[in-house]
Amino acid sequence: MAFDGVIRGTALAAALVVAACASVGCSGHSSRLTTPRSGDATQARAPEGTPKSWGAPVLWDDFGGSALDARKWQVYEAPDASSHRGVAAGTHVSGGVLNLVGGIYGGRDQGAGVISHLSQTYGRWEARIRAEQGNGYSATAFLWPTHMGDPEYAEIDFAEILSGNRKSGGLFIHHGADDQQVQRTTHTDFTKWHTVGVDWLPGRVTFWMDGKKTWNYTGPFVPRQAGMQLYLRNEMREGFHRTASTPKRITMQVDWIRIYRAPSSAR
Repeated sequence: MAFDGVIRGTALAAALVVAACASVGCSGHSSRLTTPRSGDATQARAPEGTPKSWGAPVLWDDFGGSALDARKWQVYEAPDASSHRGVAAGTHVSGGVLNLVGGIYGGRDQGAGVISHLSQTYGRWEARIRAEQGNGYSATAFLWPTHMGDPEYAEIDFAEILSGNRKSGGLFIHHGADDQQVQRTTHTDFTKWHTVGVDWLPGRVTFWMDGKKTWNYTGPFVPRQAGMQLYLRNEMREGFHRTASTPKRITMQVDWIRIYRAPSSAR
């Protein structure tokens, strides 16, 4: 995801995250995806080969109840943006999952998403996700600085599912005002539940899929200063277009998230 258009910069970022779910009512849309089996979240195993002393998560959510927890999340809203548009109406909680429903709202394609209130430098982020098929939409889980460009330009995408059939996803690290980037591709069927994760520590960024390491990056693009927030977003992006087979509404689901602070021994 490039540092372009409406989502770049402190003032613009603030404009995007204006509504908590409770304030818009989180009106639901029925999803064609079924809810996860009971116990999926608690059965997820910790990634291997990382520090043993991560401790308890500092932020977690199993998305129980009927509304998004406004103490933990802001709703992404940018209905008139030139790219990465989004409306609050597409975000709702039901059946123990967070539903991010992109599609046609008011005659225009709009995405849906949430942003964690928690911002931290270094740690581990995990999310259990899946996504419906549909050309033109990208299901994403990524870290974005609280203040882009102050003190640095950085972004870590630990799930950027660009393919319309959801059979592959991208891993990206963005760096610098000129948006340099490095990337890898994972080949996974994201129409099924998978746990994606990333460890961001001094000198390295390590990506995980279902508890297995997929990429350990130690190059110069590792962020070093920016406090990061977790974004979960189902988005229509600039340059992406729906086709005749694209459904009117496309759902990305999130079963649970866990965020850990980096242990002092790893800093």
